[in-house]
Amino acid sequence: MSTRIFDFADGFTSATNPAETGTTSSKLAVYASDAAFVTGEGTAENGDIYYNSTDNKVRIYENGAWVENASFEA
Repeated sequence: MSTRIFDFADGFTSATNPAETGTTSSKLAVYASDAAFVTGEGTAENGDIYYNSTDNKVRIYENGAWVENASFEA
């Protein structure tokens, strides 16, 4: 799985291709809550990501808080 990161800071006028990044695993870690992630993985850091099995959402740790990135129907 790869992720494409776009930089819109220039007002959408960039002519360069976005940088490609990837994960080191083909599956996300699955936890029931943010607290369960921290218990299992340790202190959360910017860029940490997991699948919340309670809410059926992908959660990403960003600037000191967990944010929802996407939702899926089970």
